[in-house]
Amino acid sequence: MLIGVRNVAEMTPAQRKVHDAIASGPRAGVPLPFLAMLDVPDLANAIQSIGAAIRFSGALPAPLREVAILATAAAFGSGYEWDYHLPIARDLGVEETTIAAAASGRSAEAAAPAHQAIVALCRDAVLNCQVNQDRLKELVERVGAPAASEVVAIAGYYQLLALFLSAGALDHGITDPAG
Repeated sequence: MLIGVRNVAEMTPAQRKVHDAIASGPRAGVPLPFLAMLDVPDLANAIQSIGAAIRFSGALPAPLREVAILATAAAFGSGYEWDYHLPIARDLGVEETTIAAAASGRSAEAAAPAHQAIVALCRDAVLNCQVNQDRLKELVERVGAPAASEVVAIAGYYQLLALFLSAGALDHGITDPAG
């Protein structure tokens, strides 16, 4: 592992403080992306704070949030993020057709029009490195501007996590996206 730290015993006091703060928060543990970014504890803390806001206090309903995360993870090829969020999505009742659409990128196959718009926007953001304005307009019409803004944030944030996973040699890639 060229960046980050996995072993708690090897952490500096500043790293341990951030690690423990993450572990005692709403995640109830320290997901791997945060271990990969602990070389700069203040940065890791700031990044995890954004993620906590997205996951635990956003305007986007939880099932839609998980659709956005899955679509972003699949487009990026982050097996860790896919595997971490797939059971969450299923527990929230996200339909298998939407999960398959997030995995394949065939947004038209998603169960609901809002899911279709989320999958399409997240894939565009990852694969084309920009937000298509027509897709964004459709998403705003379906879920409102605050929720659409959170989808944009998710598409960027989960790419950032995937990059840290890759850099920290902590991601295994997607082997079975329908999982």
